[in-house]
Amino acid sequence: MNTALTDNQRLPLELVYERHRPLVQVDRDVSIRLRVAKGQLPSSLGDLVPTLTYLISDPDIEVRREAIKTLSDAPETELSQVLSGPQSSRLLEILAQKLTASAALVAIALNSKTVVSTLVDLAGRGDAQVCDVIGRNAQRALDNPSIIEALFFNPLAPQGSVQNLMELAVREGLPLDHMPGFVEIREDLLGQVASGQSAAPLALTDIDFLNVVELATNANDGQVTGGKAFEEQEEVKRSLQAMIMNMSVAEKIRLALIGDANARKLLIRDPKKMVSLAVLKSPRLTDGEIRLFAANKNVADEVISSISRNRTWTRDYMVRKALVMNPKTKLTAAMGFMRTLIAKDIKSVSKSREVSTVVARAAKTLLEKIEMGKKKKKKK
Repeated sequence: MNTALTDNQRLPLELVYERHRPLVQVDRDVSIRLRVAKGQLPSSLGDLVPTLTYLISDPDIEVRREAIKTLSDAPETELSQVLSGPQSSRLLEILAQKLTASAALVAIALNSKTVVSTLVDLAGRGDAQVCDVIGRNAQRALDNPSIIEALFFNPLAPQGSVQNLMELAVREGLPLDHMPGFVEIREDLLGQVASGQSAAPLALTDIDFLNVVELATNANDGQVTGGKAFEEQEEVKRSLQAMIMNMSVAEKIRLALIGDANARKLLIRDPKKMVSLAVLKSPRLTDGEIRLFAANKNVADEVISSISRNRTWTRDYMVRKALVMNPKTKLTAAMGFMRTLIAKDIKSVSKSREVSTVVARAAKTLLEKIEMGKKKKKKK
């Protein structure tokens, strides 16, 4: 990220070390600003950090680039100590966006001056170490549930930290029903409590879960071409299926929401309906997958009902057709969707042996009405 910050985003000049201020202002010669950006000043890193952070917003691209480079190349331990100390929340926010080193981001996450919006941003894109640090501050996460949501959807966030926070959120009654997967996880947890069990332990270690996620978050989301790529994809599916079999319900629900098409294809058939229903809430779900699920006779009745009730999905003609042809679709829904089909497809329904006899008869009756309507038009 090497774009200039706006006036509202940049660090206020008064936060820059007083002796450095005359050297970094825009009206100063660019060669001088560039020397400062390269850290060519007899100053401690503590004094330089605010100065370099200010120069990240410099109008000159080379100055900006050198300022970020100098900060990134600073000794890891020393920079972390500076960022852990008393700093402005604005400085921490800017550096959270610009730095990539895990140690620096951990220091920012641990700093009490770091504002919630910065923590949410880090929780959503940080590595395992950064996410673990954020997740360990349970009270701040409970006070700001958006942190929990960001961690949940970050594939790199350790499952142990995420699971602990989700259980706390359920016990504290946090208003997270808008969050995909939360209702299902709450149902699972409360079901265990109702049966006198303690919360089920994680079936996989954080490393094992990360390996599963790595298999299930490929860039093409399950879309491959033929030949070797297809063989490799099939091997991924087999490995993924073996790993999923050993996962807990909570782990499956999270994977259903952050995994790829391969993971969703496996989890939509999970015997636990809360897992299969979580698949339908995935932000990565495609129209093509909904068509396949609508036509799948091996998924739970609740999955078909959920698709049938979703007006966005049923705007798709192929989804409506698949639902009519699926014997698991409720009779009233199938009859309603059938009236929206073209005559050719209604005819296929009337001859199908997979639909119920009621639906097949209704299709024949509807075809007859269509034919009668055509004949009346011809007479006119």
